[in-house]
Amino acid sequence: MVTFVVLAYAFSWVLVPFGGLLGCGPLLAALLVLGLTEGRSGVHALLRRMVQWRVGWGWYAAAVGIPAGAAVLAAVLAVWWGASRPSAGEVGLWTEVPLTFALVLLIPLFGPWEEPGFRGYPLSRLSETRPMLAAALLVGVIHVGFHLPLFLTGDIPVSDAVLLLPVSVVAAWIVVGSRGSVLLAMVLHATNNAVAGEYLSPMFSGADATLFGWLVAGVWCLLGAVLVLLAGRSLTSRPISRDRPPPAPRLPAA
Repeated sequence: MVTFVVLAYAFSWVLVPFGGLLGCGPLLAALLVLGLTEGRSGVHALLRRMVQWRVGWGWYAAAVGIPAGAAVLAAVLAVWWGASRPSAGEVGLWTEVPLTFALVLLIPLFGPWEEPGFRGYPLSRLSETRPMLAAALLVGVIHVGFHLPLFLTGDIPVSDAVLLLPVSVVAAWIVVGSRGSVLLAMVLHATNNAVAGEYLSPMFSGADATLFGWLVAGVWCLLGAVLVLLAGRSLTSRPISRDRPPPAPRLPAA
């Protein structure tokens, strides 16, 4: 696990001088560690989970609806709180969201490609000896550390350090519920990048942007707390093996 974290950070931070991180760095680290420790079977297992698309439609709805809904709610709250109202032209750019989603999902340079590494390797290993909730929060802490250079340079807001923890809990819930599909975690990440990052964030600047960032983090914290209450033992019980995820939690009733 230590080797994975060191390699994931090292591979990804090569792009820090250019104002970003190499999205597929954690995946490369996971594949290397799996290749050394489990051989070809471990590598193939992770790659299969990246294309594991046959899951219940409800999990797709959660992976898209939760980040999109959280971002829109945060934007509405920001305007209600006193932020400048976006112009009609800015709101009309929603038509570009699907293209942005597709690009960040398919191009390995971007954030969604962090997910096969973080949700595919350390989440599985940490959950061998601890409840899924604890494993998810530990992965969230690793994910926060992963973004440390961008916090220091100011390329991403400090509020993202709080945001990443509930996001990690929701992502773990979706991965477990979809029987280990890290593709769904990539969809969740791509939706958040497309809606919150590329569509809504540019509508706010200065103090309004800071307010929006903290509201996004706050909404996610609330969603994470509600999820833990509704999912119950599916997140707090111990998983059963390293080769297969724990029993899938049910979607909370509507």
